Amino acid sequence: MRAFEPPTRVYGVDFSGAADAGHSIWVSEGVVDDVEVDEDEGLTGRGLRIVDCRPATEWFDESADREEILPALAAFLGELGGGVAVGLDFPFGLPNQLVNVDTWETFLYRFPGCFSSPDDLRQRCTERAELLGDGQKSQLFRATDKPLSALSPYDLRLQSQTFYGIRDVLRPLVISDSVRVHPMQRPSPEKPSLLEVYPAGVLDELGLHHTKYKDGSEEGRTRREEILTGLADAGITIDGDVRQRAITDDDGDALDAIVAAVGTYRNTRDPSTLYTTDECRAIEGYIYV
Repeated sequence: MRAFEPPTRVYGVDFSGAADAGHSIWVSEGVVDDVEVDEDEGLTGRGLRIVDCRPATEWFDESADREEILPALAAFLGELGGGVAVGLDFPFGLPNQLVNVDTWETFLYRFPGCFSSPDDLRQRCTERAELLGDGQKSQLFRATDKPLSALSPYDLRLQSQTFYGIRDVLRPLVISDSVRVHPMQRPSPEKPSLLEVYPAGVLDELGLHHTKYKDGSEEGRTRREEILTGLADAGITIDGDVRQRAITDDDGDALDAIVAAVGTYRNTRDPSTLYTTDECRAIEGYIYV
């Protein structure tokens, strides 16, 4: 078997668990090309070029209904093959104290039997957290969440993304052995790599605005333009039509999908970052920024 090499194509998925998820899920595509990195000296190197970004309804030619769009997304990911990495912005796991398993795969297999809905997920996790805290009401976080100021996976604002992302996207792909999910699974040159990404964390890591860009105000549009300019200054090439679409998408979903692809690219140059022996990360998952 050939050795794993950094992907030559990356995708970013801004995910949603809403009933009409297809309107809010956006998919971006980037290719790793030879690009000019120093105009004065004429040097060239490998860099990321974002060539496409569309809502899932356009990408998969399906209705926005969650029951149609999520299977289409999972099928798409499972057919990508090697040399590809995908960043998805939903939690890949729950706090270790709440799952009581030895492996992440076991957690994944048991997930539908443990939680019947997003509300059930939040309720059961909340009750378990209170039990562990001797009745004290406190929300538990994964080790990877707090350093990035990320929400708990079962927070009210995130519960649907966590539930449907794990149950309807990750689980069928792992059961069919179609992908490799990092850092819980070792990378394979034959299969696409899936990473949990956090667009706000990526922007923060790059020193760019990570708030107040998701609205239709003039300030929101200006923020989106500034972020895109900042990505270009960081060496990311964005095709003109993709840039324009990200600017005019007031909800910021297009921009988040682009940033998810950037985060995926940044974290797949060195394959050693894609697997862990840390027991906590191996069960809870890890956010790549």
